[in-house]
Amino acid sequence: MTSEPTVERKRYSDQRAAAVMIEALRGRGAKLTRADAIAASGLPEDEASRALTVLLKEYRSHLSATEEGELLYEFDPAFARRNAVSWRERGAAVGRQLWKGFTLLFKVAIMATLVGYFLMFVAMMVALLFSRNSSDRDDDGGGLGLGPLFWFWGFDMGAGSSGYGRGGYGRRPARRVKGPPFYKRVFAFVFGPPAPALDPLATEKEIVAYVRAQRGRIAAADLVRLMGWTFPRADEELTRLMVDYGGDAEVSDEGVVFYTFKDLRKTAGAAAGPLVPRWASERLETEPPLTGNPPESNALIAAFNGFNLLAPFWIVPAFEARVHVSLASWHVLLREFPLAFSAVFFAVPAGRWVKARVDARRRRVRNDRRRLLGRIFSGSGPRAREELAPTAAVGALLDRELVALEGDLDIDSGRVRYTFPRIERETAAIARVRAAAPEAERDAGALVFSSAD
Repeated sequence: MTSEPTVERKRYSDQRAAAVMIEALRGRGAKLTRADAIAASGLPEDEASRALTVLLKEYRSHLSATEEGELLYEFDPAFARRNAVSWRERGAAVGRQLWKGFTLLFKVAIMATLVGYFLMFVAMMVALLFSRNSSDRDDDGGGLGLGPLFWFWGFDMGAGSSGYGRGGYGRRPARRVKGPPFYKRVFAFVFGPPAPALDPLATEKEIVAYVRAQRGRIAAADLVRLMGWTFPRADEELTRLMVDYGGDAEVSDEGVVFYTFKDLRKTAGAAAGPLVPRWASERLETEPPLTGNPPESNALIAAFNGFNLLAPFWIVPAFEARVHVSLASWHVLLREFPLAFSAVFFAVPAGRWVKARVDARRRRVRNDRRRLLGRIFSGSGPRAREELAPTAAVGALLDRELVALEGDLDIDSGRVRYTFPRIERETAAIARVRAAAPEAERDAGALVFSSAD
């Protein structure tokens, strides 16, 4: 005998409820209300709410609002995770690991090869010099042209015996140049200066400091102005920040979605933090140094490697002819290998220079976009093109960014002007919301216990 179906309260953990919600919503790309999610999943209201919160944090999603103040949820149909790594990013990660391995191996080769071959070639030169002087005192020394090379390393070949020219006893010892060791300057010449340590939470610190400074209320337009993001990314990041930092999504009277972080306002009276938030237009990217070395160090290192590059064509044949010995069986070590190594030694910084030129063009575009955002947020109402885009490059950027910034064209008397309704609407609405935020939210409460007592 079968019993009548009954409606029972099912208990689900947050992760289990999230799994049920994913199965119910997978493949749906449209917006849905909380009631839609409850109807699709069958979860009770409180568990459906917690499941939606989990999904907002872990999966790509957006929030929007209706004019009645109803929140609408929109999830990626495939439920792609926020931290999902694309094939392009994986390829870039593999490339970085390969480059890291090559850098390590080539640094070892620099220590062993650059110095080792230089000393070996210099030893051959010294042998040639003594051989020449002992076999032919009348030789004028023009065959090898050693004078400039010894002068380069600090010896004056034309000086007399008293004082050894400018490089002898009559000269005050050169002052030691402060800076990194020479081998580190060689590494910087090839691979660039060491990258500065980055704080993985720098962006979060910047945003949290801004939230506290803005009475715990922000909207998507704030992150567009602060971080230079697009509206889609700002919307997506706000849902993550809401979950990570205990925020709530609310809707203003104008139908603008904003996020409230009341708990982040609480303070014991200390300063909000050392960070002072700056707009994206105030944080322009600067060109990183190619080597970080002074010019004279780069010239010395280039000459050092250039000597090794030319020595197999110059010193080795002369050594064979003067000493009457054949080094044919050693040509791989004495010619091919130093040639290949020296060529790579020059090719790596040359490739970095080319990449730096490409990066410079991209950096100019990013900086132009940040300046454009600064001009857009600095005013309101219809504005002329020349006010927002003083150059042709910025004008082309304005045309490309108009849709992403949800801007419009306003044609009045044949004159084209630009408006940005969403930016103006959100900026005005969030200003009113902040003005109404109670100052009491900052109060952490009366002290009732202290371990110092």
